[in-house]
Amino acid sequence: MKAIVLESPNQIVYKNIQDNHLVDSNSVLVKPRVVGICGTDYHAYMGKQPFINYPLVIGHELGVEVLEVGCDVTNVEPGDACAVEPYMGCQEQGETLCFACKRGHTNHCLRLKVLGVHMDGGLCEQFVVPSNKLHRSGELKYEQLALIETLAIGYHAVNRSGISAHDTVLVVGAGPIGLSIIQSINLVGADTMVLDVNESRVQFAKKYFGVKNTFVNPETISNEMRSILNGDMPTAVFDATGNTKSMESSFDYVGSGGKIILVGFNRENIVINDEQFHRNELSLMASRNALPGDFTNLIALMEDGIIDTSHWITERENWSALVTTMSIWSDATELIKGVVDIS
Repeated sequence: MKAIVLESPNQIVYKNIQDNHLVDSNSVLVKPRVVGICGTDYHAYMGKQPFINYPLVIGHELGVEVLEVGCDVTNVEPGDACAVEPYMGCQEQGETLCFACKRGHTNHCLRLKVLGVHMDGGLCEQFVVPSNKLHRSGELKYEQLALIETLAIGYHAVNRSGISAHDTVLVVGAGPIGLSIIQSINLVGADTMVLDVNESRVQFAKKYFGVKNTFVNPETISNEMRSILNGDMPTAVFDATGNTKSMESSFDYVGSGGKIILVGFNRENIVINDEQFHRNELSLMASRNALPGDFTNLIALMEDGIIDTSHWITERENWSALVTTMSIWSDATELIKGVVDIS
């Protein structure tokens, strides 16, 4: 069968690989129909993703059609359209449950492997996935289902933060993850501000997500926010950049008693001014991936028309052409979400 394979950094090929088949009674053979390309994929392509082992079939934002099911599968059947939860934990690897999985925190399983990152993903004609990782919808289009994983990351982060409609929130980074956070903050009803050095991205957030106050200069944002908030600062800051300097600066943007939620990540240390942290009695938390319930809830919200995703996809491509488009998309500063059509 055909697949998109990262052979090495900056080398992506459209080639034949071995066919996939059902592996046990709880597995499902699926056909990817639409695959979203995210920052992780671009970083892998550029050789900047630390968890990638080449060669690798990329793709973890997936809208798929069920082709065949194992004899014990009851939640989906052939012909169903599904989003894929790409996080493979202890249960999916046949291991004894780790401390995190025992407590239901499968999003940060100690043995976590993500499709298209630690193991082959979905940019292929068909692949096998455990049935419990499929989230069915009878109404959504495949391209909507391919957005669920991105939206779930923001949805999980906002739920974890515990913010309410009484909060004033700053989101740092207006890429897809930052936008998914904003979309979920809107569900809560909090007032949202956005900082991104890319002017086109803050304008996108303003146009499609109703953000009134946007900033592009990290050097002046503190004074600008105090002016808008009558001398106060936001009660919560979400950092979606994964940039060390940006993550450290989040502590300067939050008001006394506020919360900082780090959604983006990297492998470097971040430095905290302990005096500032204690004096303001700040709360710091991380948010990683998403939980099964986040996928289920988002599908319901989209089916009910509460979440509109019509503006999310800004580029589309046929998958065989991705070998040339990938380098263009990876440098496109105005790109929000590009998807690949495999149907």
